[in-house]
Amino acid sequence: MNWTAIICAAAAYWIIGAIWYMALFGKIWAAGIEQHGVKLERSGMGAKMIGNFICNLVAAVIMARLISRTGIIDAGHGLKLGAGVGLGFSGTALTIQYLWESKPFKVWLIDASHHFFGCIALGGILAVWR
Repeated sequence: MNWTAIICAAAAYWIIGAIWYMALFGKIWAAGIEQHGVKLERSGMGAKMIGNFICNLVAAVIMARLISRTGIIDAGHGLKLGAGVGLGFSGTALTIQYLWESKPFKVWLIDASHHFFGCIALGGILAVWR
């Protein structure tokens, strides 16, 4: 496995999350979460960001294994695999959780789309950078 590619792909996923929740949808997401009764706390942000990166790293390792096992070697197929994983695993897992937690649709949409595009980035990067 190409650990440099895996770390860079994980960093890309993490950066997408930072852009998603800080620049693009942060206020809408926070309002939706707080509307649901969750109190967001700024304390411990460093540990949360490190934990988030570790999760992105695990996802990148698994995506690299999937790409290796399927023999994907081009960006198009890597992007398709990423979209399938983002929708089929991340999207459905979030949907099940949010149905039971009755979280607002806009929060689900922000979270699911973040993981959808993060997985697409993983697939694209790891398919071409072997």
